Amino acid sequence: MRFKTAVPSVALAKDGGLVNATQLRYCWRRMELESPRTAELRYNLVAEGFYMTKLRKALLEIFAKDMKPFSVDEIQGHLQKFDAPVHKVSLYRELEVLVNAGVINPIYFHDHIKRYEFAEHKHHHHHHVVCIKCNAIADVDVSDDFDDLQYRIEKKSKFTILRHSLEFFGLCKNCVSA
Repeated sequence: MRFKTAVPSVALAKDGGLVNATQLRYCWRRMELESPRTAELRYNLVAEGFYMTKLRKALLEIFAKDMKPFSVDEIQGHLQKFDAPVHKVSLYRELEVLVNAGVINPIYFHDHIKRYEFAEHKHHHHHHVVCIKCNAIADVDVSDDFDDLQYRIEKKSKFTILRHSLEFFGLCKNCVSA
């Protein structure tokens, strides 16, 4: 896959400085070998002044390939498949970088295990349905009616709602039939 857009020679980093043009060109060439989603994220991170380490690239591939929440242990398992085993402390550090960059979001379910999921669209709001037997997770899109409900809750409670968590728990089709 070839991109028709010209490679920018410089870009602004988060601190207002310029990002190395060689880094951007390298990143641009690598985009031809990756999924479009991963390539775009990689390019944006480099343009914002982040270095693209092997671990960050592997993490981007994991989150972009399978659009589901992962625990740290699950991520470590995937990294071993990439031949990129990593210490948990380094993994937590890298995950925090990606959270702060807005690439992934941390979420919690009934088991209180912190999971991370790809933040595909900041404006695409969804919730999850979780199987209580096998811990399978599926996304559930929220209709526009939910915004109205949140507005009514704010009005009635006189709270300004900053965030919320809503998950549904049940049995997936495999566990129901078992």
